[in-house]
Amino acid sequence: MNTFQWIDSQTTERLLEDIHRANAGEFEMIDIANAPLLDGYKAVVGHAYALSGIVSGHPRLREGKEIVTSQLFFLDAERGIARTMNRWYRLAGRARGRGN
Repeated sequence: MNTFQWIDSQTTERLLEDIHRANAGEFEMIDIANAPLLDGYKAVVGHAYALSGIVSGHPRLREGKEIVTSQLFFLDAERGIARTMNRWYRLAGRARGRGN
């Protein structure tokens, strides 16, 4: 499972800009359409909150791979989007089972 990681200033600036835009409802200024899709997602807790699920369309990960994302900073389940430390994700169906 992923653990807390320190992030560089450029990543922090992009993350804060994205969260500011999302909180302001400026979703048209965020490139969510090209974000990887996370199917069967659920929240997981280690040293930080994250999501797990089956990924597709990720620039560096194999299609259909079950992953745990980097730290979770923004989640809007109604819109089906999440922002982790590294990127946006589009969210498909939530995982089924206890605690989800």
